[in-house]
Amino acid sequence: MDYKQLTQGLKDYNNVEVKVFTNYLLELQNAKDRTTQQPKNKWFHFFTAEQAIDLYKKVALDNLYIDGDTITLNNKGKVIVDYNYQAYKNKMYNIYPETKFDLQLVHQGDKFEFKKDSGRVTYTHKLVDPFSDQKTIMGTYCIIKNNRGEFIEILNRTEIEKMKNVAKTKNIWETWYGEMVLKSVIKRACKRHFKDKFANIEALDNENYDLELVNVPFDLQVEIEKCSTLNELTEFYNEHKNSVEDEVTFMKLLGERKTELNGGTDGQ
Repeated sequence: MDYKQLTQGLKDYNNVEVKVFTNYLLELQNAKDRTTQQPKNKWFHFFTAEQAIDLYKKVALDNLYIDGDTITLNNKGKVIVDYNYQAYKNKMYNIYPETKFDLQLVHQGDKFEFKKDSGRVTYTHKLVDPFSDQKTIMGTYCIIKNNRGEFIEILNRTEIEKMKNVAKTKNIWETWYGEMVLKSVIKRACKRHFKDKFANIEALDNENYDLELVNVPFDLQVEIEKCSTLNELTEFYNEHKNSVEDEVTFMKLLGERKTELNGGTDGQ
């Protein structure tokens, strides 16, 4: 990564925000695998300043920036941008500063009711045993109220599972399941009710999803991501090649993982 070229290419943008972006890139570059002490992000070796500048500018169209927290980078055959639910909120605040959000998970046993009367959203959510660490997420909702109107979006478990299946970032779903459920519902709400304002974010963030994966078991996708060497990937293929229903998608996932393990960035 040519950081001098990066800084020069982003000289017209906020200096503090560009510095945050640069520091995040340095973290990606220097990250080591705890076990092997090898570079954790092999793809970064092939990631150029031109590509970093291009992604930064695309995100900046929404008056946002890649900070390594609310907006991050992932490599899935190519380097892509990933937004979390807070990034969607920040975008909304940029457009409608008066916006009020209520974004919540609904757990088994909770009581949730809502009503929309003449455009006004009213709802109740009674939490049952909120401090239990054995709670099961049954669904989620997002309430948005601003000068444009009052809106509610909900997702049930079936819809959440479908969105989880088509996500390319399985490791994030495994580690931050609740956070990803919240992102899923606010993403759906913004797309449905504010599509004209979120077109750019949707275009970038949708690269994290592959609709062809909807019928591929999540556990199978996770196991492919857990393969840390080409030998493990080959062994996994030999073990499952005669048992998968969607062989085409199965081979596609294996190919993408092989590219990641090689540190490649096909398509960039």
